[in-house]
Amino acid sequence: MGGQPTRAAFPARTPRAWRDFIAFVRRPLLPERATGPGKAALAPLAQLYGLDLLMMAALLALFGLLSLAGLKLPEHLLDEMKLAPTLLALIVVGAPIAEEIVFRGFLSGRPGHLGAIAALLAAGIATWVAGQSVHSALGPFLLVGLPLLGLAAAGLSIWLGRKRPALGWFARHFRWFYYGSAIAFAAAHLSNFVGAAPAALLALLVVPQFVVGFLLGYARVTWGLWASMLLHICHNALFIALALAGA
Repeated sequence: MGGQPTRAAFPARTPRAWRDFIAFVRRPLLPERATGPGKAALAPLAQLYGLDLLMMAALLALFGLLSLAGLKLPEHLLDEMKLAPTLLALIVVGAPIAEEIVFRGFLSGRPGHLGAIAALLAAGIATWVAGQSVHSALGPFLLVGLPLLGLAAAGLSIWLGRKRPALGWFARHFRWFYYGSAIAFAAAHLSNFVGAAPAALLALLVVPQFVVGFLLGYARVTWGLWASMLLHICHNALFIALALAGA
């Protein structure tokens, strides 16, 4: 069910974390359990962050060349927003934490985490439905009570299943959950762009999120959800810093 994939042959000077990650992408296998927080995880996470920067630089250079060639790219939502401190905190910290819970919290395959995600999704859908009748007497109560109920159900699910291993069927088909989470993560970021654009161009624009989704998924199952959150926060922080520098 678990174990790390066999490393492919890479140049000896390539950082070990890069070699392990690329081998994992080629043949994703769910480890028995993430190693959890610790100093030993910081060095490989730093190496993965370096790989993230290199890949993002290459993709941004490609987009720059396309712009120079006359291709009109759709505007990003951030271009129309004033980056106030509250919004910055949401983008750099809040969004990564929420997105890691939603898109990669379940990748452990453990019953508690799967149940927690199901509870949160159900609460989100129920809250949206309740929002359609927000003017009713129960509307405000439901808009507050349903999310709290969802959080309570998610916490209970994690507590009850905290010592149980990954489900067998999930581990057997982990490859598709891993790839699927990266695709879903990229697709969700299509909403970041405004204006009409060909579907092929929009798909190209979210390639960075697709690539980062692979990195974050690997970090999540190797060291734990805290690791993917930390890597995601560092990723967002850098690009916000670039946006502010170019403003």
